[in-house]
Amino acid sequence: MELPITFCPRALIRKLDDVFKNTCNKVYVMNAELENDPKAVLSLTVEEELIPTFYVLLSQGFTVKVRVGCTMRELLQRQLGLSADYIEQRLQTIFLDGKAVDNIDTAVVRNGSTLALSAAMPGLAGATLRRGGAYASMRSQISHGKSKLSDHIKEGELVLKLFNLVARELGPMFLAKGVWLKGKSLQGFLQKAPDSFRGGCRAAELNGQPLDIDSLDKLEWDQQEIFVTVKKTL
Repeated sequence: MELPITFCPRALIRKLDDVFKNTCNKVYVMNAELENDPKAVLSLTVEEELIPTFYVLLSQGFTVKVRVGCTMRELLQRQLGLSADYIEQRLQTIFLDGKAVDNIDTAVVRNGSTLALSAAMPGLAGATLRRGGAYASMRSQISHGKSKLSDHIKEGELVLKLFNLVARELGPMFLAKGVWLKGKSLQGFLQKAPDSFRGGCRAAELNGQPLDIDSLDKLEWDQQEIFVTVKKTL
């Protein structure tokens, strides 16, 4: 099969830049046990159909506290709790620090790394970026090579981004645990939320106190970092 003459790894990575590279607004996530005394804690209870509204935040990137210096398989399976079957069958496209990963047993996660997880993507770009796919050799310039294991596995953090089916399947778990969000980003998100948002939002609390749902988009968050949890109604 001949590839179009316009195909180029550099052009391909530029095309995907808006998807996998850092975005202006960062979302921060961590387990509630690791909270660093946030200035504000916002808890939302919403109808299940409203949960996907928040996936845009997960694709922008959120920070997780993990042990770094380990292989990606150890991170995904032992630390994030993903099953071996899910990793092999669903995580078809993985980017680590802007490089496509083929072997999760040799890719090492460093402190401050950015990790993007995606299910299989369509078209030639999807086939080329697929982990261990037939076209992997055609993107050698943007492939992640074998990393040297660290002598010491230590506590650190990384930016995690979730896309498409992966966001839909793992997103509710991360949202329920809570995400760190810049105040301005949260304010912009709430102001741009569709009309169905208020109808689907059943309860809101700010620092443990009930909050009027209609006032959410009117709050001035300034430069605060907000710890936000989003859970579906029972």
